[in-house]
Amino acid sequence: MRVAVVGIDGVGKTTVLRRIHEAGDVAVIHAIRAQDDPGSPFAGLSTKLAEASAAADAVGRVHLKAAVFYLQLCLYSAAERRAAAAGRTVLADRHPLIDPLVYLPLLGRMATSDNPDADVADWWQKQNPAAAEAVRAWLHRCFGGVDPWAAGARLLEVGVKPRREMLDELSRMFGVAPPDAVLFFDLPVDEAVSRTRTRTRGTELHETTEFLSKARRGYEQALDWLGAHRPDIAIRRIDCSGRTVRAVSDQVRQVLTDLDGRA
Repeated sequence: MRVAVVGIDGVGKTTVLRRIHEAGDVAVIHAIRAQDDPGSPFAGLSTKLAEASAAADAVGRVHLKAAVFYLQLCLYSAAERRAAAAGRTVLADRHPLIDPLVYLPLLGRMATSDNPDADVADWWQKQNPAAAEAVRAWLHRCFGGVDPWAAGARLLEVGVKPRREMLDELSRMFGVAPPDAVLFFDLPVDEAVSRTRTRTRGTELHETTEFLSKARRGYEQALDWLGAHRPDIAIRRIDCSGRTVRAVSDQVRQVLTDLDGRA
């Protein structure tokens, strides 16, 4: 069984999945930050992509943020196959077919089309040279070229399509099938923002109250659509407000048990 765990930044997805992973009976993968699993063979490249994402935040250009998002999601299919090979339930911290239904339309509305040349050069320069070479090589392998702006534009173009077309195109783009179930971790935006402010890493381009509010509504709308058009995908809401990591983890385990019994 393949289960996507989604929700706005700050709801506690990574922390809860880390606790579940420690029990050893469920495989956990990370669509964006593979380095959160030290045993992942993709951890090194994922760390470099995280640095590239931070550089995109510093430059402030959505096309570059989208390009890194694309490159991060290109790691997912191999990670999922590797995790599923053990025959265990696979929990994914974000999913390349679900989260883009929310974030691509939002990022597209933030994008500007003025001349990107200076900002692209600045983005490369903000990265460690060795890391930049690894990012460039992965970009060429995934996209067939080394223009990050074009790669970002290609992904943003998908975000203007109807959801059904988006889902199909993302599936082809990343070589991934829809999950069997989606767990939506939900939390009031003010609590989520408070949590993101306590992180040791810097604030990302999209971690603002306004953006997270739109993203939360986007998840509700996208999952309502998914429930209506893909009834084969089970959708469950997990309320994370004012609850401990243990309480949320226990609920997730119970939901997984219930879903497994329905399969």
